[in-house]
Amino acid sequence: LRQNLVKLTADLDPIDIYDQLIEGDVFTFEDKERIDHEVTRADKARELISVLCRKGPRAFGVFRDALKPKYPH
Repeated sequence: LRQNLVKLTADLDPIDIYDQLIEGDVFTFEDKERIDHEVTRADKARELISVLCRKGPRAFGVFRDALKPKYPH
């Protein structure tokens, strides 16, 4: 994740993947609120990645699967 931070913050809109991350028991609604407190989309994406990095190894797989429909590259 950290290796792709620049690309992710440039491309990712967190709203596209919140539901999958919550459904996958990776994020809570409180995590979503914390991320939404950021002002710009890039800052929200950066905070999402920061929170995700603290969620353990399973979180990455859920994140990757959440990205596939809207971000196939």
